Amino acid sequence: MRVLGVDFGLRRLGIAVSDESGTLATPLRVLEVASVREAPRAVAGAASQAGADTVVVGVPLGLEGEERREEVRRVERFARALRQESGLTVFLVDESLTSREAGERAREAGRDDRDPSLHANAAALILQRWLDRPRKGAKP
Repeated sequence: MRVLGVDFGLRRLGIAVSDESGTLATPLRVLEVASVREAPRAVAGAASQAGADTVVVGVPLGLEGEERREEVRRVERFARALRQESGLTVFLVDESLTSREAGERAREAGRDDRDPSLHANAAALILQRWLDRPRKGAKP
């Protein structure tokens, strides 16, 4: 079971992929799109190339969980369009602070925290958060 993770942006989408067992997320690349309308097709293509049957998209719920902000509605529209475009299963997961964490990790490693590749690192954090979630029937 390979899963694709997405850090959604209007022009750049960070992409990460899980290992075959669905336990470890790895940054893959950043997709550049000219418009948000291109994003579902671009992500569907990346999922196909990676052999993923599931996509996890980060949604910016914020620290207070304000779910109806424009950014959240935009991500929800993207997720619906991706489902229609690809037929893949798409989950939304809270992405709170993943971009900040990706930037902090880059600085700690001596890299520029404004590098566009950080979107792929944020996607890996989003995906790993989803992969690590408690599952029904899992032993504690």
